Amino acid sequence: MTHTPTHIALNALPFVHQPTLTPAAVIAPAPPQATPARATTGDAAFWASVRELRAKVSDRVRDELSGRALDTATREQLGRHHIQQVVDEHAQELVDRRRPPLGAAVEVHLVQVLFDAMFRLGRLQPLVELPGATDIEIYGHDQVLVLFADGHREWHDPVADSDEDLVAYLQLLAARDPDNEQAFTPVHRHLEMALPGRGRLAAAAFGVTPRPRVTIRLQHLQSVDLAMLRAQDEIDTILEAFLTAAVRSRKSIVVSGQGQGSGKTTFLRALCSVIDPGESVATVEDDYELYLHEEPDRHHRVFAQQTFRGAGEVDVRGNRAGQISAGELLRRALRHTIDRIIVGEVRDSDALLAMFEAMQAGNGSLSTVHADSAHDVVERLVGLAVRDSSVSEAYAYRQVAETIDLIVFLGVQTNPDGSKTRFVREVVEPSRGESGTGVALTDVFVPNRASRAVPHIAPSFMGTLVAAGFDQSRLTTAGTWRTR
Repeated sequence: MTHTPTHIALNALPFVHQPTLTPAAVIAPAPPQATPARATTGDAAFWASVRELRAKVSDRVRDELSGRALDTATREQLGRHHIQQVVDEHAQELVDRRRPPLGAAVEVHLVQVLFDAMFRLGRLQPLVELPGATDIEIYGHDQVLVLFADGHREWHDPVADSDEDLVAYLQLLAARDPDNEQAFTPVHRHLEMALPGRGRLAAAAFGVTPRPRVTIRLQHLQSVDLAMLRAQDEIDTILEAFLTAAVRSRKSIVVSGQGQGSGKTTFLRALCSVIDPGESVATVEDDYELYLHEEPDRHHRVFAQQTFRGAGEVDVRGNRAGQISAGELLRRALRHTIDRIIVGEVRDSDALLAMFEAMQAGNGSLSTVHADSAHDVVERLVGLAVRDSSVSEAYAYRQVAETIDLIVFLGVQTNPDGSKTRFVREVVEPSRGESGTGVALTDVFVPNRASRAVPHIAPSFMGTLVAAGFDQSRLTTAGTWRTR
C-alpha cells in the first residue's frame, strides 16, 4: 500500500501498532464478551518501551525542526533518521546492561512501529494494510473486527490501551489534518474524516454509544470498465452495449442499490469509463470516491471537487465557517469549461438539488443513491428533495421525471461462503405521469428468474441510442442473459 503523506504533530501521537497481528480463525461476528482481547507475553513491557522511545524521538525531531519549515517528505526522512538512531541506542543500552538483545528482526519492527506512530495511523496502520480488507469495525478499544472482500471476517488485537486512549487518538486524528481540522468532543460527538490511502473513518463517542465506535471503510480501487463487469457476470453483453450507448448519447443515469456493498460506486466508475477521454468532466462529491482524477490515461480533463464541512460552531443558518456545499461546488464548476458534471452519491437535499441542476444541462450526468428497488428510487429522491429544503413535492416529482433518463438498480446475492455476487437487476425510464403530475416508469429491463435484468420494453429515446451505435434488434432477445 502506498502511503499518502500527511502533516502530523511529531510529539503528540500516543499510539503505535501491535508488534504482531495474529488473525483469529475465520468466524462470524460475536458479541464483544464472547471475543476477549488477546495479548501476548511482554506486551505491557513492549508498549512501555515504545512510549519511552517515541518521546525521545519526538524531542529530537522537534528540536531540529524548531524555526524550520520542511515539506512532509523531508520531515518523514528526518524522522526515520532519528528513529533509527534512538533504536540503535536502545539496542546498545540493552547489551551494556547485559539484557537480552533485541535481535535484527525486532529492531526492524520497532523502527516501523515508531514511524507509524509518528507519521501514519499508529496501531490502526497494520489493519488498513491487510490485503483484501474492506471494512474495520471497532467496538471499544479491544473489540476489532476486520471484514474482507471475499466475505470472511477476522477479530484482531486491541488498537489502544483503553477506551479513553482510543478517544484521545481519534481526537488527535481529527485535529491533525491541516486542510479540514475537526473537533471530536462532548459537544461534537460524531467524527467523519478521510484517511490516507482512500480510507474513510466514522466515529461516535461521548455518551451517544456505550463505548466508542469506529468504522473504517477502505477503497481498493482498480481501473474498471463495463467489459470487466461483464466478465464478472454483473452485466451481460446486451446491457454492456445498451449502457455504453446511453452514456455516449449523454443520457443522465442514476445508479442505485440496497445498502452498503451493492457496488454503486464501482458501477458508476465503470459507466464513466465510457466517457470520451477528451471530455472535460467535473465531479462533485461529499468525499472523494470516484477518483477519476487519478486515471489520467482514461480521463484527461477532470475537475475533482469535494464538499467542505467547515469548522467552528453552527450559525443561525445551520452552516459552519468555511463550509462549502455541493450546490456551491456545482455553481463553481459551471464557471469552468466543463462538458459533463457527475454528482457522486446523493445523500441529502443539497446534493440532490445539485444533481437536478447538473442533469438539467442535458450533458449526461451520473449519480448514485440508496434505495430498495428501481421503482423506490423515485420516492427516495423526492423524499430527499423535500427534506430540509424549500422544494415542493410537485417540483421534486417533475425534476425526477424531466431530468433522469435511466435508473439502474443493482442486486446483491450473499453466497454461503459469505462472498457477494452483484448484478444489474432492473433498468427503468422515468417520465411524466399521464395527468402531467407524478412519475411514470417504463420497465426497460426487468429481472428474470435468476433476478438478472433482461430486455422488456424499449425506451422512448431509442433513436439516440441507435445513433450512438446500439443495435435495437438485441432488445428482442427477451429472457436471455449472455456474458459472451
